[in-house]
Amino acid sequence: MGATEARSEVVMKALGIGKKEWLALLIAVLMLLGLYKYFGNVDGTATTAILFCGFVFSIFLALERTFVFYLLLVFLIPLSIDVGLGYGAQVNSPSELMLLMLLLVLMLFHKEYSIALRRTSIHPIAIFLALDIFWQLIVTLTSSHPDISFKRWIIHTIFIVGFFTTITMLKDPKRLFKVWMAYMIGLLPVMWFTFENFRMYEFDPRTVFVISKPFFPDHTVYGACIAFIIPLLILCCIHWKKLNWKRWQITALFLITIVAIASEFIALSRAAILSLGVALIFALLLHWKMRFRSLLIGLVGIGIVVFSMQDQIYEYFEETDAVSNDGQVSNHLSSVTNIQTDASNLERVNRWVCAARMFEDRPFLGYGPGTYQFEYNKFQTTEFKTHISSNKGEKGNAHSEYLTYLSEKGIFGGVIFLLIVFGAIFYGMKNHQVLEDPLLRILNLGILLGLTTYFFHGIFNSFMDQSKMAFLYFTGLGTLVWLSKNVQKSKQKPA
Repeated sequence: MGATEARSEVVMKALGIGKKEWLALLIAVLMLLGLYKYFGNVDGTATTAILFCGFVFSIFLALERTFVFYLLLVFLIPLSIDVGLGYGAQVNSPSELMLLMLLLVLMLFHKEYSIALRRTSIHPIAIFLALDIFWQLIVTLTSSHPDISFKRWIIHTIFIVGFFTTITMLKDPKRLFKVWMAYMIGLLPVMWFTFENFRMYEFDPRTVFVISKPFFPDHTVYGACIAFIIPLLILCCIHWKKLNWKRWQITALFLITIVAIASEFIALSRAAILSLGVALIFALLLHWKMRFRSLLIGLVGIGIVVFSMQDQIYEYFEETDAVSNDGQVSNHLSSVTNIQTDASNLERVNRWVCAARMFEDRPFLGYGPGTYQFEYNKFQTTEFKTHISSNKGEKGNAHSEYLTYLSEKGIFGGVIFLLIVFGAIFYGMKNHQVLEDPLLRILNLGILLGLTTYFFHGIFNSFMDQSKMAFLYFTGLGTLVWLSKNVQKSKQKPA
């Protein structure tokens, strides 16, 4: 026996394998045999084994290479798909599962995370977000569907704590760029997939509603996400010499930008395309050194003019007869002002009216987060219903971020959201005026313009509860806060 054991040890040493490795191998073999006995086939066994290995690798990466894990998470956000969990629940996998894992690792093993929480908690935007979390918890307690509202509140809180705070704990500005580039690169396979689907349908505009599935639920959120990143891509292309990147990186940047712009038009999201126009106007105003106060006065003035001329504007809209589903691209885009025969626009008006009526019914506390789709049916009237309206009232949302806040969270929730919107614009503009580092100026302006596309798009659609847009929105806010704190630090340094 002694000779046999000696020979075994010699063989193990020759192979470079110790007793622990043999034990791990034995456990792995036993697990595979157990899985095969349970499933009774190779496919089920292999799938489960691969998933388990992926889970173990994810844990290792999250613990040992947290930033790499974070980049992988961001890269996979556009590529994630909804997976049902039973009882009507679903998760966008694997990104949302990885986000939960990242949060646990950061809170338990990274002191930098708690430091970042304390450091950013005194910033006005962080305070507004904290108020948003607190108020949504309050209205959850008075919700018409407390269970649904509580789940929505948890998701909203995870998105804020996960996406907003994580970006603020980074120290190197180059890492900020890497995070945003990871999302852009993750979008590339989706863009190719969507283009191939559109080509398969012979570029028929009536198919845009399904060509981005299963990665994006419809073309509107797909177009909104692309619109968010286009300003940053274009700015990087314009100022490519300031980036100090390698030639192949610059070439890849230009190619990604071209693909993103082409994909935006393929998405045929009218609101997304219009939001880019608004971002361009805002960029010109910033170039002409417009101040925040002047911007506010201008917006108030536009609001007064629109309100005083609403009859003339309505008459102009009545003259538009183009519809979005006749197969013509030109009509699809110009139909944005058709409120007479375009079913999509008419249904959007119907949802807005329902949201306004819900707000009138519960002006202070609203109906609770996530309850619009279950409550709006009783506020529908024949006057505004369309042939695509749902009598059960189980479809979609208010088609407006602002009206969703008012109908679900009441007047205080709406005010908090506006504080976040204008707080982001204020600090983005302030950063733009005082930042000296060219890399940080590009990043700040790109994110500010990206947020502008979202704020405008939010008039017509609501995507905040979807992780693909939530990442862009909350990480964008976190980036502005990071840059704002960086400016304060540079000012505090002695000359």
